[in-house]
Amino acid sequence: MSSPQSPEIPAPQAAPLVDVTMPDGQVLRGRLYERRQVADGWQFWIGLVLWRSPDPDRSEPGEYRAWMPAAQSRPVDDADYTDVPTVYLPPEIPTPPPSRVLPTPATSWLVVTERRAYTSEIQPTTVHRADCWGAREGEEITSVEEARAALSRPGARGCVLCGTDQSLQ
Repeated sequence: MSSPQSPEIPAPQAAPLVDVTMPDGQVLRGRLYERRQVADGWQFWIGLVLWRSPDPDRSEPGEYRAWMPAAQSRPVDDADYTDVPTVYLPPEIPTPPPSRVLPTPATSWLVVTERRAYTSEIQPTTVHRADCWGAREGEEITSVEEARAALSRPGARGCVLCGTDQSLQ
């Protein structure tokens, strides 16, 4: 609000006046340059004429612009806000559910028997997909029934890298 002692600062006529409540409760008159819709309401780009000091020997009026919550402003009587640029949030684009990429079904498997020298214990085996990067050379089988039978041997397990621990159960 201007008082008789303060000089009137010319402001752009395209920006209508708005009363702004400052954080300390003061109400100042400013200009509204833009409205922007945000996730939790609206923000206003406002300009307030304040004193600035380009050097310590002189002060001059200057406009300070900032974004502020719209709830901290009130319209001024007879001000026309129709030409204030207004930016709306884009309409929500429904996000598709996350696609689950399924591996192509295996057509062959490798049964890898761990070699342990000088033992009479059961030799542990691992069943891999034939294209598993963790598989070494082994007995190749091409039917899912044979792969499941190899997995049911004592000490056998499916590979966790290529998923046969799940896919052959």
